[in-house]
Amino acid sequence: MRQWWLKTKLRLYRGLLRVQWVIEAAAIFLILALCKLMGTDRASRVGGWIASRLGPRISVSRVARRQIDAAYPGITEAGREAIVRGMWDNFGRYFTEYAHLSTLWPQGLGDTPPPAGSRVEVSPEVVQRFLEIRDDGKPAIIFTGHIGNWEVLGAGAAHYRLRMAAMFRAPNNPIAEKVLLKIRGSAMGKLIPAGFQAALLAARELEAGGHLGMLVDQHFSRGVSVPFFGRDVKTSATLAKLARRFKCPVYGAWAERLDGCHFRIHMTEALDFSKEYEMTDARAAETAITARVTEIIETWVRQRPDQWNWLHRRWR
Repeated sequence: MRQWWLKTKLRLYRGLLRVQWVIEAAAIFLILALCKLMGTDRASRVGGWIASRLGPRISVSRVARRQIDAAYPGITEAGREAIVRGMWDNFGRYFTEYAHLSTLWPQGLGDTPPPAGSRVEVSPEVVQRFLEIRDDGKPAIIFTGHIGNWEVLGAGAAHYRLRMAAMFRAPNNPIAEKVLLKIRGSAMGKLIPAGFQAALLAARELEAGGHLGMLVDQHFSRGVSVPFFGRDVKTSATLAKLARRFKCPVYGAWAERLDGCHFRIHMTEALDFSKEYEMTDARAAETAITARVTEIIETWVRQRPDQWNWLHRRWR
């Protein structure tokens, strides 16, 4: 009897979970369809307006406030709340801009920077860097963080015909995942979902001379400890492991939101990890590489703290 009851409860739970998935996925689909009809600027503006007014009121914002206080000791309440509102404004815009991801970059660029007045600003130096990565026949890793609109980078790589596979964490809702992956895939190309096979698939991509895009600014309990805003954080060493294995160049890039739905692409030169690639102590080398990458992300966050995702518990 007890076993029958447990099986019944499990079936009921699974059934309710599927109903929840369908409702969530339908809501996402309808919202993005409405955003498509609204047009790019209006959708971005409405998303930012709603999120910046509702987001600071919900309980998860307490996580953001605690982390901002930890990162900026002595910050005033007004300063902290300005960052929280900005973060939510950016997040709301990021979500509604999903509906227009494939059109944020101007069409028919060829190998030239976007013209003046485009939604995305890219310097000739950064464009040249993209083209060199694309044409040198070598593997490379480009990392970023959850800052600005990070999806714009993948869309830009696709527009410049830079073969790149993007690693991402799939949503818990598999139906919503299909909706979002359809948009991502059409705008960005190949995607590698996080999981036990992700590192293997990423290695195959680099082995074939491809390029890998990675988000590397979240907590990973089995990672290495590196400093971030003066405190140690656990960070995945996957980037470092892959870079050492293939001795490939590593670049950092991010899409800064300028005003509304307009962005500027920032990109580092290739980081010099030649010393770390030759170290015999693999753990020390991986920690050094990860620390340097995390340091670069910290500089971006310090430039625009209102555009980073403070909702993820980085310090644990």
